[in-house]
Amino acid sequence: MLFSVRLVSRQPHDVNPDTWQSLVTEQLRFVKGLHEQGKIKAIYREAGVGVLAIFDVADAREMDQLLAQLPMARYFESTTVHAMWDMVPSLEAV
Repeated sequence: MLFSVRLVSRQPHDVNPDTWQSLVTEQLRFVKGLHEQGKIKAIYREAGVGVLAIFDVADAREMDQLLAQLPMARYFESTTVHAMWDMVPSLEAV
């Protein structure tokens, strides 16, 4: 099942830069693992906004669990998730 996921995070004022950078590195490693497993099909940095990723997971429960496991999950100020489906087969049938 495909999902588009937009994640926006902000560094809290009470987290020092070194701690934040360690957390960002941990997040990148986790996301790299998801990409290598095929759970993330595409990922884009939206300049000045956040990250937009296309996930391919079994169902909404797995999507929810993966988001909760992200190292930066508690720092997301905005999380937007939408289920998607591939329209190409429908277009080819026309």
